[in-house]
Amino acid sequence: MKNAILLIALLLLATSCEKDIAIPKPDPTEGISYDDHPRHAEYQALLNDYRIKHNAPGAVLLLQRQGEPLWVGAAGSSNLEHQTLMRTNTPIRTGSITKTFVAAAVLRLVEQGRLGLEDKLSAHLPKVVGNIPMSEKITVRHLLAHLSGIFDPANESLRYKLNIVNDPERIYRMSIDELLEEYVYGEKLHFEPGTAWSYSNTNYLLLGQIMEEVTGKSLQAALDELVFSPLQLKETYIEQRDDRNVARGYADLYGDGKLLDLSRWDRADGDGKADGGIVSTATDIGKFLQALMTGQLLAPATLEAMKSIQLEGCDNYDCEYGLGLSLYRTSAGIAFGHSGGLVGIDTNTLFYTETGNYYVVYKNNGNGSDKSFLDAMMK
Repeated sequence: MKNAILLIALLLLATSCEKDIAIPKPDPTEGISYDDHPRHAEYQALLNDYRIKHNAPGAVLLLQRQGEPLWVGAAGSSNLEHQTLMRTNTPIRTGSITKTFVAAAVLRLVEQGRLGLEDKLSAHLPKVVGNIPMSEKITVRHLLAHLSGIFDPANESLRYKLNIVNDPERIYRMSIDELLEEYVYGEKLHFEPGTAWSYSNTNYLLLGQIMEEVTGKSLQAALDELVFSPLQLKETYIEQRDDRNVARGYADLYGDGKLLDLSRWDRADGDGKADGGIVSTATDIGKFLQALMTGQLLAPATLEAMKSIQLEGCDNYDCEYGLGLSLYRTSAGIAFGHSGGLVGIDTNTLFYTETGNYYVVYKNNGNGSDKSFLDAMMK
């Protein structure tokens, strides 16, 4: 999700004890080596420094710079319990980078004439009428651009956060309808749809259901049809699966340097959900971003709309958001992409429009990190 769930304040109330949970042993495959890249030693050293600086068990970095071959590197561990090395092909939870995948799929449906940006939420999901205020005015565009004003449990509900801590398996098993009914229905809007910007993971939970309604398929099957298969993203999925090979997530909740495995919370909050549930690899994420930003997935006009700030009169960086894409003003120029965060993961992918350079960076420590060193490399 854009902001990892802030659980530190909840620890005094939490009853779960992560250290007592059995952690399955992974059976990872060997990753591809990029040792023959002309700048391998330099890039690997930067990745190692990044991992150590931010006290992350492991990290993965993909770099594509014009005039150079692709480089992907890995450092540290994906699973501390079993001392499993992080590899270039280790599956990772992407957090809110998922939203860009989902937005691209929705926009493909728009291009196919199966969905409209101005379609109303109530028209596609009649069940929300009376449960989400002004659902007859909230559009697909509002959902994509976070202009709906809908309540966001992941960042606003203390009860949701406590339930993630104390009973993650229950949250993991809940359907989207059950999550909406328990944590969203009956909550007031923050503003009239289209008049302001407020990040809400609920927008994308609803978009996932709209995709299922329009296609008549599961979210996994719809994304496979619209994005995964066309781009041959063979290591990417959103449905709930055995996660033994997925990098574990950690965080230093007490500020004492000790990392706790919080993967159960990440799994409950993200897996299977259209707001943050995609599991992928750095290579697949990079392939997706490059294809999206170079017009291989969407028509030029659709891509421009996706990149355009949707809130009229936006006057701060928070609302510089298009249709599932964030705009970043960096020292290397304008870039588009998305960040992703769960309690135990921190990830980001950016494409720089002036150069065509892009990167994917991931670490399995949910505390924030300084990624400005990558801007210098993207010039």
